Amino acid sequence: MIIVEFRLDYPVLRDALSRAPKMKLTWEQSDRTEEGRHKLLFWTEGGDFEAFEDALEEDSTVTTPSRTIELGEQRLYQTELKGEARRTSIYPLLVNEASILQRVTATHDGWEFRAAFPDREAFGRFRDFCREHEIEFVVHRFYEEREHPDTPRFGLTGVQRETLVMAVECGYLEIPRESSLADLSDEFDISETAASERFRRGVKTLIECTVCSDNEQS
Repeated sequence: MIIVEFRLDYPVLRDALSRAPKMKLTWEQSDRTEEGRHKLLFWTEGGDFEAFEDALEEDSTVTTPSRTIELGEQRLYQTELKGEARRTSIYPLLVNEASILQRVTATHDGWEFRAAFPDREAFGRFRDFCREHEIEFVVHRFYEEREHPDTPRFGLTGVQRETLVMAVECGYLEIPRESSLADLSDEFDISETAASERFRRGVKTLIECTVCSDNEQS
């Protein structure tokens, strides 16, 4: 698997972001309908919401967005790409190449991506697409992620993975909880303290290897 972190001078929401320069956008989800429409869900924070929303109404790359959630100082919007943004959307290509968007953010300076490609050939086709559509493309980091058969996924040891899976299966993570720490420890015939340590270390490792990308090494 190829992991690439890169910047695109992408047309999507360029005008809206330029009119609210302190605004940061975080991609949440994209959906491609059978009719070829491209729906977009994203969070915003840190900028002038009034200026940004006024600019959204006039941005030629999206339809009139709807604000779906306001959570503290963050707002979640839903919209649909149109015009140039729909024509140059990279999402359909990534889906066809079995690639995965792991992190996407945007400011008035451009769009930053972290994506996983199945191989170098898939990344090459993505790069060619960007060049054909005159999308400026700057690679920050490029590395190959390989897993040895004996290497646990996401950095978890076998015991940690087993503990996390059991925590889910026995309802320890449900709200309200369907089982206690004592129940979890009984499953492995260990003390509650040992079960708690396994669980917490597993969660910490999982977060560090998936969410906290700043700790990753190339």
